[in-house]
Amino acid sequence: MELVLDGVTKQYGSKLAVDGVSAELQPGVYGLLGANGAGKTTLMRMLCAILETTSGKVLLDGKEVTAMGAEYRNRLGYLPQDFGYYPNYTAKNFMLYIAALKGLPRELAAKRSKRLLQVVGLEEAADKRLRTFSGGMKQRVGIAQALLNHPDILILDEPTAGLDPKERVRFRNLISEYAGDRIVILSTHIVSDIEAIADEVLFMKQGRFLLHG
Repeated sequence: MELVLDGVTKQYGSKLAVDGVSAELQPGVYGLLGANGAGKTTLMRMLCAILETTSGKVLLDGKEVTAMGAEYRNRLGYLPQDFGYYPNYTAKNFMLYIAALKGLPRELAAKRSKRLLQVVGLEEAADKRLRTFSGGMKQRVGIAQALLNHPDILILDEPTAGLDPKERVRFRNLISEYAGDRIVILSTHIVSDIEAIADEVLFMKQGRFLLHG
């Protein structure tokens, strides 16, 4: 499996948010570092085929991801920086709702939802409404829902935001265990998280990669 960025550019008027980025990503954990405004979130949204590129292509095994449609989305897990949720849903019901959107059979959805809530340490809060959750707990629900369909490509935008040090260690262990033969791309300001789990680092500034290694 190979995810290729081929001269990916995103322009808003006169502003270049992402400027001709190219990379070849194989299975492993990639840490995306950069200051606010570097273009990380825009790049991740193009990797998820949420945003169209102004020029350049994102290719999975030689196919443009925008043309793959549902085939690509079925292989993708995504946690956006601003994770949306329904406050009146319980954690369990929210997971089942996301599983239904992803087309998982009901029995499998229930099994995976229960398991993932255990993995992120929310099994005892599964029947509590999301509006009662702390910021860190909501972030853990976000991580769990991104893993529901066992994606081949996992894209996480600021996944450790709001997590305390113990929760961050739990997250790092989860990603290290999960990565295997998958492509994991995570953006964070917390360098120690990248240092602990990333196989490669992509350092971004003003829409470009300054370092990839």
